[in-house]
Amino acid sequence: MANQFTREPEPQLREPERIVMTAKCSSAQERYWEIDSRDPGTPALNIAVKWRIRGHLDASLAQDAFQAILNRHESLRTAIRLEDGQPVQAIAEQIPFKLPEIDLSGLPEADRTREADRIAQSEACTRFDLGEAPLLRATLLRKSRAEAVILVVAHHIVSDGWSMGLIAKDFVAAYQALGRGREPVLPELPLQYSDFAEGSQDSLEGGVLAREEAYWQRKLAELPIVEVPGDRPRPATRSTHGASLSRLLPRPLTTGLADLARKEGTTFFSVAYAVLLTLLRQRTGASDLVLSTQMANRDDVELETIVGPFVNTLVLRTKASEEQSFLDLCQAARDTFEDAVDHHQWPFDRLVALLPTHGDAGRPPISINFIVQRAFIGELANDSFQLSGIPSPLPGALYDLNFILVEREEGWRLTCEYHRDLYDEATAYELAAQFESLAETLVADPTARLPRPAPISLPIASPLWLPATPALPPVIDVTALRRTWLQKTGTQPTLFALNHTAHNLRLYRPLSQELGPDQPFAALQLLDPLVNGAAPSSIEQLAAAYCEAIVATEPEGSYRLAGFCRSGVITLEVAKQLLASGRQVDLVMLIDCWAPGYFLRLPYGARLWFRLKRAGRFARRFWQGGPRSFVTRMSFWLQSTAAVRQAKRLIFWRPAEEAADEADFWRTTDELEALVQRYALPNYDGRVLIFRSGAIPAGWPPDATLGWAGHLAPGTPCFSVDGEGHEGAFSEAGSRTMAERILEATGQSRA
Repeated sequence: MANQFTREPEPQLREPERIVMTAKCSSAQERYWEIDSRDPGTPALNIAVKWRIRGHLDASLAQDAFQAILNRHESLRTAIRLEDGQPVQAIAEQIPFKLPEIDLSGLPEADRTREADRIAQSEACTRFDLGEAPLLRATLLRKSRAEAVILVVAHHIVSDGWSMGLIAKDFVAAYQALGRGREPVLPELPLQYSDFAEGSQDSLEGGVLAREEAYWQRKLAELPIVEVPGDRPRPATRSTHGASLSRLLPRPLTTGLADLARKEGTTFFSVAYAVLLTLLRQRTGASDLVLSTQMANRDDVELETIVGPFVNTLVLRTKASEEQSFLDLCQAARDTFEDAVDHHQWPFDRLVALLPTHGDAGRPPISINFIVQRAFIGELANDSFQLSGIPSPLPGALYDLNFILVEREEGWRLTCEYHRDLYDEATAYELAAQFESLAETLVADPTARLPRPAPISLPIASPLWLPATPALPPVIDVTALRRTWLQKTGTQPTLFALNHTAHNLRLYRPLSQELGPDQPFAALQLLDPLVNGAAPSSIEQLAAAYCEAIVATEPEGSYRLAGFCRSGVITLEVAKQLLASGRQVDLVMLIDCWAPGYFLRLPYGARLWFRLKRAGRFARRFWQGGPRSFVTRMSFWLQSTAAVRQAKRLIFWRPAEEAADEADFWRTTDELEALVQRYALPNYDGRVLIFRSGAIPAGWPPDATLGWAGHLAPGTPCFSVDGEGHEGAFSEAGSRTMAERILEATGQSRA
């Protein structure tokens, strides 16, 4: 019997869809139909995405929102059926959409994540029947009242990556209308996908693209097969077993690639493509290099809002030699790419017969693929929730190797998808690492000749290919450490107080004074810390930099840690890393620190109540402290909005040094906020004290621990402290309360 966390297919009596029209398939659809016919339902043609939902999500409204999306886009009501031996689009007038919901909230936090990942992988690999619409499905995974994940899987024959971004935007807009009690009215589409498919086929049959056909016949003449040597022999019949791994490229590196592209009058794609060509030349020993890439193929603005498989595959063929410099190869890469783009309308399915792999059941048409793109799904929001794309499972491998560069908020991320029948994970990891190291070398001296290929007779993971020494740990620059000793002597373990965004680390002085002369107390701030020469890309990296600073200050002994506001998140990760390194952490204090994403996960009514209470507090400040006090507080609160800060810079003149200091504060604050919101909450079993200032209204929020419940040890105490506003925790009364609780927890008495 299935458990409550696993969906069982429900038997349904399907009514025959009313087919309102049929249309020709596009060339892309014909290609996907041909692949599917060889392996019906192959998951390699599935597109799987995961949406993280933070906030309140009503399952019934979510289902209705998906229904509105199907009603808007014909392609999502389309099945592929045979007429006279040829595949055609069979478009239904109406298709009911069901959104199954799986409740994971009863599982422990770690088990929720594991079960969600398992279900996501299963859904991603579940096969579609092309003869049954819709070729889109979604599953709602309820992790808590205020957090959920929606798994969305579509077949490539009705969608592409761009389309998945459109579906996300339509979902947020449709849900917004439904949540307000209105029927969703999404903008009318100027065309449907069937219009595009009919028009594109007419162009092919009418000979309009004869020039493009002739170009590709010349370009692909005597094309070699270029493959990176595998760890195992290639099977006679190709499967779709794939896996992937990724790494965040350092910002200085990607900035260097972009600067070089601008200087040479080319694109980021061409320079990154030239790096990959250098890597492939080293790995294969070939000088005539062949790979593929994809174009959105939405040349007309009318096509930008339509869901459908518009993407077309281009074959890129470039010569590389030892006489070339990297700049020469960048030029050759640009010429190759621009020529291919100029002839991008000729469909890939018409090129397959020209490729040397045609008819080989063990090989894909092109072994290696390369994609450069921005994330299709960013941060979307409505009145009820925030939606963001999160890493998704790989349904299957269409290529032997697929290198994907995606620009996200945290920077450029390189993903290497690999076919598991051929390559081990270690090989894929080495390829991704070598791309980064080669890029560093090539950008540093782009006029030098290209490095020579490695001997192709050696296995890819041979020690002769790899560095003689193991990879070094991340190099962390803490030279910009601000360390203020508020009390340097005492018998107690040193208390390190982190405030990553502080203007003045002496904010902690009242607390240090209340703790007395026996408590060593150091306030720490890292100014623009670097990890391997780049800004930290995660809370984990930032915490590692603080760990190094703490250990450099006090190499031995136990530690006490305190963090204020967002810096409390860093503090908890520091504690976790120190414990993992074998050191002792005696106590952690979180001062007015919300758990990442907690506020947004609350129901809308709770968030509204908080804002009303905060508005009331501002009104009382005006009444009690007068206009000057009110304006001062309101001004700081408003400046937490970037638009207000920009307006202030435009309207008010201030000395450059003062303006730069404030800009640095808000830049650091915004950067830290972005890292915090991406941070996965850890479980921490050590001793923690939570303090809440008067900035948080009495009786609020529902979780007195500010969202940390379930991640800290049971019974973790939470205390309210007197003081007006966020920094009021460090008022005389607030500092006295915190000191009393800290001394009590550590078995000390007040001096």
